[in-house]
Amino acid sequence: MSRPNVLQARQALELWGGWLDMWNKDPAVALDIIDDDYALHIPDMTSTIDPGTVRRPADMKNWVTGFTDKFEGLTYSTLMGPIMEPEQALFGFRWEGRGTWTGATGWPLDRPGEPVLFVGVDIFRVRGDRIAEAWSQGAVTRTL
Repeated sequence: MSRPNVLQARQALELWGGWLDMWNKDPAVALDIIDDDYALHIPDMTSTIDPGTVRRPADMKNWVTGFTDKFEGLTYSTLMGPIMEPEQALFGFRWEGRGTWTGATGWPLDRPGEPVLFVGVDIFRVRGDRIAEAWSQGAVTRTL
């Protein structure tokens, strides 16, 4: 029997599935999985956005849309996880994203038509049945 306020593996997997759906299929999924008082943490040196501007589900939806629209066929998948700290309502996954550059990012490696590979780790804190906080570390590893 589960204890109240302790994150269960099934909940972590469901939220991660929603997170992947948000990035891969429909950014509007953010409205279902992101808490109304959301905090996003991204390293300043590599950030594609000021994380302080992403505070609500609609903000997350808009950021995901803006980012994914800069690539063709960008799809994220799970490499490892979940890693969990149930008592603190934390879980994380290692991921990769593959797609094609379109020239829309302005980044030095962005050569239209060339494949791209991102890898990273996302860690989440859950409040109730939604993601309340996310730490995301991702990087372009190379052009394939």
